[in-house]
Amino acid sequence: RLFNSTRIPKLNKDELVSDEKARHLLVLRNGNFYAFDVLDKNGNVVNASEIKSHLNYILSDNSPAPEFPIGYLTSEDRNTWAIVRQNLLDNGNEAALQKVDSAVFCLCLDDFPVKDNIHLSHNMLHGSGSNRWFDKSFSIIMTKDGTAAINFEHSWGDGVAVLRFQNEVFKDSTERPAVSPQSALAAVDSSKAVQKLTFNLNDPLKAAVTNARKKFDATVGSLTIAAMEFKRGGKEFLKTQKLSPDAISQLSFQMAFLRQYGQTT
Repeated sequence: RLFNSTRIPKLNKDELVSDEKARHLLVLRNGNFYAFDVLDKNGNVVNASEIKSHLNYILSDNSPAPEFPIGYLTSEDRNTWAIVRQNLLDNGNEAALQKVDSAVFCLCLDDFPVKDNIHLSHNMLHGSGSNRWFDKSFSIIMTKDGTAAINFEHSWGDGVAVLRFQNEVFKDSTERPAVSPQSALAAVDSSKAVQKLTFNLNDPLKAAVTNARKKFDATVGSLTIAAMEFKRGGKEFLKTQKLSPDAISQLSFQMAFLRQYGQTT
């Protein structure tokens, strides 16, 4: 379920769908959707310089943000989204949605740098909503300054699998990078290899996107994130005391909730 998977909205009960035959990556930038193959017909990863060329092509695309970014729909109430998604399918968007759903994973490219840790937390947790597809099994989010994080849909599994994947990717890409900013681009025609996905929206669908955006902005507006750095101990100290760092973190959440609301549930 880690790769090629998506949570499909259904009335009262969603469905997890996987397509192991798909070979393409989904890329979101400025609310626009792109797809290109990252695996060959034998399931091997294509040359890194080729992937870099395709990403460079996407970054050079000056297409404006869509007036009605459908990514907001994935933040909607699930039953509402289920009805709207069916309307999307009925309006001639089946092929585009299939590309989105079956992609190996989603890469979200944000055209701005991270300002501070609070901005970082907000952006990786929810972002603007226009440049996200929250139904994908996981999305790698990368800002203009190279800051990256993973946002993943939780129903298919626990964070352990995602953490293991992230750690392996980080270790491999930092110790044995396949490309660098100075690497030459591959001699490929990205204009043919990269497919830009388009969506046909009628008036009811446009209204649905507008409503989803209003709800999203209201929810995000009610969220406050604050941070402090605790320097009197950490996970290594807790381990010497035979305490689980994860358990202590969970208890701290419960204590904060108790102090805030006077109850634990």
